Amino acid sequence: MSYKSVMFVIADDWSRIAKCYGNAVIRTPHIDAFAERGVVFDYGFCTSPSCAVSRACILTGQHSHTHGQYGHCHGIHGFRTHENMQSIPRILKSHGFATACIGKKHVEPASVYPFDYEPRVDGRSPVDMAAKVTQFLTENADKPFYLHIGSSYPHRAGKGFGNERTHEGIEPNPYSPDEIIVPNFLPDISAVREDLADYYESVSRWDAVVGAVLDALNASGRADETLVFVTTDHAMPFPGAKASSFDSGHHCPLLIASPTQQRQGLRNQALVNWVDFCPTMLDWCGIAHPDGPDALPGRSLLPILEDDSPHPGDGTWEETYFSHCFHEVTNYYPYRVLRGRRYKYVRNLAYQLETPLPSDLFRSISWTAVRDDNVQQLGERQRENFLQQEREALFDMQKDPAESTNLIDEPALQETLDEMRQKVIAFREKTKDPWLEQSFQEGETAAFF
Repeated sequence: MSYKSVMFVIADDWSRIAKCYGNAVIRTPHIDAFAERGVVFDYGFCTSPSCAVSRACILTGQHSHTHGQYGHCHGIHGFRTHENMQSIPRILKSHGFATACIGKKHVEPASVYPFDYEPRVDGRSPVDMAAKVTQFLTENADKPFYLHIGSSYPHRAGKGFGNERTHEGIEPNPYSPDEIIVPNFLPDISAVREDLADYYESVSRWDAVVGAVLDALNASGRADETLVFVTTDHAMPFPGAKASSFDSGHHCPLLIASPTQQRQGLRNQALVNWVDFCPTMLDWCGIAHPDGPDALPGRSLLPILEDDSPHPGDGTWEETYFSHCFHEVTNYYPYRVLRGRRYKYVRNLAYQLETPLPSDLFRSISWTAVRDDNVQQLGERQRENFLQQEREALFDMQKDPAESTNLIDEPALQETLDEMRQKVIAFREKTKDPWLEQSFQEGETAAFF
């Protein structure tokens, strides 16, 4: 019998750091080999740059303010996806698919995400993860499947990235701080270079996991029925990236390979969003969403999978929306964003607050050095503008990719500003954004204390 299955391989805090994304320093042979037979998306954007929130966006196909898992689900944070939400494992399981989550899941409750198989696994061991993949595929050889593989790389582990720890299948792969490429939103100081070198090694460890689980899929004999994603929840765990509205937090790697595609090694220029994954997977499996054709805000990527520049000039894939509420329960900083090909509009809903840093970023050696040495220039951004943002922002992403200059008062851009502002309002109304409710007193922080 012919099946259509899905394998979703997701990193934890991975930026577009790979050879296939133009980084000449990093060693990512398995990811690069996958890119050569699949499609590399140059403009992939996570919906929310927070671990649990982003994963809920991926699996439900809804924005963060819609699905209800506004922040982390574990421990004191306690956020949960609304019980009435449909999800990929919930929908596919009802259609007879075997479902598995091997490694990090980070979404709740189980009733919304009913995976059949959730084994204990070392999420940093390629050997252990591949063994669990083999076991699942062997035991479900007579069923189509959804296989969700969540690596713990390259997330921080304490102050560093845990590269001193040993895991089966991992070889030492160190980098020199001198060879590292410092991104445009971080200061070029020794502590940052040391931190980045550690991160690069963790990215190379993530590459080893990708190679191992793809080998396990190929060995199972089921690769010719399987749509494969290789991506991340959000970008790198550094100040000004993770849990921030900047592109350095949202602009992420995305690679997809279909066994039916004719053109390989393609680069796709569409602006795509993580809420597009759910409709893409349902489209591949030939299954309609149970809540109807208009239930999801995203679109299937299958029709454009083999296009270089899908529908150039008509605006179809020229803009996308971001939505963020919390990271940790103490990291409240909601915003809504419209990202166009050239301009980006940001609406900060609690702009009076200082931008909060996730705890792993706050205790990182990078931010510790910034604090201790009173560093005021974070690459092309000023520290004060990063920590204390304005109610609205408009950035020219072609001239100012670091988002260092707010053009909100630029006379020549007032028409562009008004158009993007109205689009964000319409987006929030259409997606039933709770932060529009009068009782929330949007933007007035006094209502939250």
